[in-house]
Amino acid sequence: MTSLESIARERADASRGQLLVLGIEDRQALVALEQEIFPEDPWTTGMIAQELSSGRSVYFGVCVNDDVAAPVLCGYAGIAVGIDADVMTMGVVHDFRGRGLGRVLMDALIDVARLWGSERVFLEVRESNAAAISLYENSGFEVVGRTKGYFRNPREDALNMRLIVR
Repeated sequence: MTSLESIARERADASRGQLLVLGIEDRQALVALEQEIFPEDPWTTGMIAQELSSGRSVYFGVCVNDDVAAPVLCGYAGIAVGIDADVMTMGVVHDFRGRGLGRVLMDALIDVARLWGSERVFLEVRESNAAAISLYENSGFEVVGRTKGYFRNPREDALNMRLIVR
């Protein structure tokens, strides 16, 4: 059976980055990332700690080394698994977008869903986030609905997307 660490290694090799399995000890780094990636509505420290300590959630962080002394944590994503898995969050710092890091994170989440026997993966995305929608569609997701006013700051509808895990 594939381990989370082997998923991280395989996916990181594809991006020339480093993919890490995150735990509760990483909560402060994720608080900082949340505030940078989602300044309009970041998760709180408590929300992040709850997610990282959940027995049914897996979180990955992606790092890159752009000729600096140490790799920089520049994105993360998490999934809650079960028969129906739910992508809880996913984001990459603006300066690191366009490098395929979001794809690496999404592929890792889908690998986890497969590993844990999920049949479907669901997510919500702002309807104005064309780059994310394109990434999700290219990963096999399809729009299955819309939730009015799902996002706040600013208030916006969400597209509900689903992937059938094969």
